[in-house]
Amino acid sequence: MTDAQSLFREGVLALREQQDVAEGRRLLTESLKINPQNEMAWLWLARTLSDPAKRIQCIDRALSINPDNEQALALKRKYSGVPVAEVATVAPAAVVAPFVEADANGHTPQSKAPPAVDQRQIKRLFKEADDLVEAGDVEGAIEQWVRVLEIEVDNEVAMRNAVGYLSRLKYIDDAKELVWRAIDSGTTHPSIYLTALDIARYQNDYADEEVLCERVVAMPEIDDSVITAIVGRLIDAESIGSAEDMLEKALESRPKSQKLLKQMGDLRHMMGDEAEAARYYDRAARLGTSTKEGREADKKLTESAAVLTDRERGSLVLAWREAAGIAVFYVLLAWQDAGMNLLALGVTRWLGVIVALIGGYLTITATSSPQQQPLATWLGGEVPPEQGPKNPPKPGESTSRKGLLEDPTELPIIPPAFRAALGAMGVILLLVAAWLVFNSAINLLGNPVPPTDIPSIFDLMNE
Repeated sequence: MTDAQSLFREGVLALREQQDVAEGRRLLTESLKINPQNEMAWLWLARTLSDPAKRIQCIDRALSINPDNEQALALKRKYSGVPVAEVATVAPAAVVAPFVEADANGHTPQSKAPPAVDQRQIKRLFKEADDLVEAGDVEGAIEQWVRVLEIEVDNEVAMRNAVGYLSRLKYIDDAKELVWRAIDSGTTHPSIYLTALDIARYQNDYADEEVLCERVVAMPEIDDSVITAIVGRLIDAESIGSAEDMLEKALESRPKSQKLLKQMGDLRHMMGDEAEAARYYDRAARLGTSTKEGREADKKLTESAAVLTDRERGSLVLAWREAAGIAVFYVLLAWQDAGMNLLALGVTRWLGVIVALIGGYLTITATSSPQQQPLATWLGGEVPPEQGPKNPPKPGESTSRKGLLEDPTELPIIPPAFRAALGAMGVILLLVAAWLVFNSAINLLGNPVPPTDIPSIFDLMNE
């Protein structure tokens, strides 16, 4: 039998990832039938309802379970427009500053710029906090760390200590408020974002998790290492969908980030999509192998599917090399036609081999190598659109060919009309070449010579 928590998670996933409001509402309702004390389930259910009265009823149920739920208070203000009595979160010795107006996500923004950092005062407060911890006064120590955070809102040491002790004392909402104040101030410290993510997952607050990921991706000053760290934490928590969404959004604004490209390749590999993994590894490796990520991506690329790049597509040499393979086959035909004597091939058969080389090149150009440079440019080719979410492949069309991954291209492709003409010319030349190199065998097929010098079975019997 499915438990309430599993139904709750499935309901949230249906709303967030599948955008299926009806299914999400059904799952959340089933969850609440089993456990009506899940305040977050009531809030998620409220988001699925279009009836304002029913929506407020769900929010009120959440507030009846936890009157201090910041998200419920924020939603009540948002949907009803009625002021809600805001109760400060219970905390020891007034640890956290008085509650201020929260945004729609229940986070407290910075109402004014923080004062200039006074390192001497911070050092003094840290010393007092250490002394209080040694004396067993944890609440007093927390108060000193919070004062440090009032001076420097994202001080990592003070944040780590304050959040750690608040969590042990079960004051999770107070810890959350400190962390989100730092995030709202624009901090770039990875540890603070990871702490916020841990708190969101501890509280099963998928809305906070989503807001956190979107905010990080939208901040250009955030280092790529922060994003990779958050994605790694999401993967560890088996939140693969959220990790994938965050990486995709990050790569839209940071398409040349080796860290993100390599991590997306790792994620695709973990999901079993080797073709997509190879694509991202190739993009990372092409940015250079002087970095750790570049070297690792290049190494993993060699272990996965081969990638067809513009270097191979635009190469005249590779096209002629394939044509040479066809010419070798015609040399073998000519050799057989000449009685397996290379010296007896003659001018006609060698001419046939040359014609086969040209015919093979034209056929290959029309079929598998239509982006050779500068031929494709001379013939008025255009760069084909890249396949992706906005331009998906046609039904039955694949992004790979015979196990070979095709990387997005920037080279023009020979127009279809020219390719058809080149292909027809190539086939005709190959047929002519076959007649030239295999002429004797073809003539024998048309005019067989009876064996006159071989005794019949009756002659042998008469002897």
